[in-house]
Amino acid sequence: MRYPAHGANPSTLYRELELEMPEQIIDLSENVNFLGPPASFGAIWTSLFQEIAAYPHEDAEPLRSQLAYRHNVATEYIVIGNGAAEILMALARCYAREKIVIVQPSFSEYARTLEQQQAIIQSIEVEELTNYSLPMERLKEAMCGAKALYICNPNNPTGVVTPKKQLIELLQYGERVDCDLVIDEAFMDWTDETESMAELVASSNRLIILRSMTKMYSMAGVRLGYALTQHAFKIKQELPHWNVSAISIALGMQALQEEDFCAKSRQQAAQNRAVIIPFLMEKGCIVTKSKTNYVAFRLPSTYDATKFYFSLLQKGIVLRHTQNFIGMDGEWFRLALKEQHKMTAFQQALEHFFRCK
Repeated sequence: MRYPAHGANPSTLYRELELEMPEQIIDLSENVNFLGPPASFGAIWTSLFQEIAAYPHEDAEPLRSQLAYRHNVATEYIVIGNGAAEILMALARCYAREKIVIVQPSFSEYARTLEQQQAIIQSIEVEELTNYSLPMERLKEAMCGAKALYICNPNNPTGVVTPKKQLIELLQYGERVDCDLVIDEAFMDWTDETESMAELVASSNRLIILRSMTKMYSMAGVRLGYALTQHAFKIKQELPHWNVSAISIALGMQALQEEDFCAKSRQQAAQNRAVIIPFLMEKGCIVTKSKTNYVAFRLPSTYDATKFYFSLLQKGIVLRHTQNFIGMDGEWFRLALKEQHKMTAFQQALEHFFRCK
């Protein structure tokens, strides 16, 4: 049985699992903002038609400069990609055939892109998933002789935020042993940003931060991400020319003005967490201490995770499986926080499964 590597594509999932797909699907496997794109995107959409005929700026200006201003870093420390995934691919080329450490469980694209470049990967599992506790001494030991350490913060799939002081400790150690610290902050804009490491980019050439505009602004179909690092030029050399479309640049510029939209989205996510986490815990589930627009949970030990997953699929409810997350092994599920009727349907399906065990 083959499980797709990512969420957000129910038709592929049902086909790979050889299941008949219900007419109505509730997709809780993808973690894009359920509020959709900001309304202002629609307001400027027709004006973007004129951008189709012209080549975009090779460095994605003026978005690059605006991102540098927002993060208070030099413009030359910003490189923009066709989604953060493209940045990951380019970064992997910089680490070809090197030893790389990845904190697990984490986003599967780290390993996939690095393996394509024959990197030697050492996975270090966290000590406890609900808090996503970093094994600091084991990580430091692994960093010796490694070219980079990859950490996702907030973590995907748990949604847990690693304290900044721990990351600073690892960064300082990396500077001593010549090991880069790659921090994927794709979901950091769902938090208050206090644990972001962006402000340290200017003072350390061992720090590489990845950011995504896909999740918060519901731009998965547009593809837009970037990196903050003193090695921006080196990463840029691994990217194709004109890799970011003019339409993406324009929407990215508009997104940077959407502070009220972001605040509303974070508030909605917090309200959703305040409902679903107690619900799951009351049912005996183990739930991660997420600060994002998704949580991860594990059923009580008396229940079969695979049967639960397929029972929901039969009802048209799709969770993100964890078959390809090291350390979760299909026993956990990632649950995206969506509209109320979708969350209610999930809750009712879980209660039905528990009653019918």
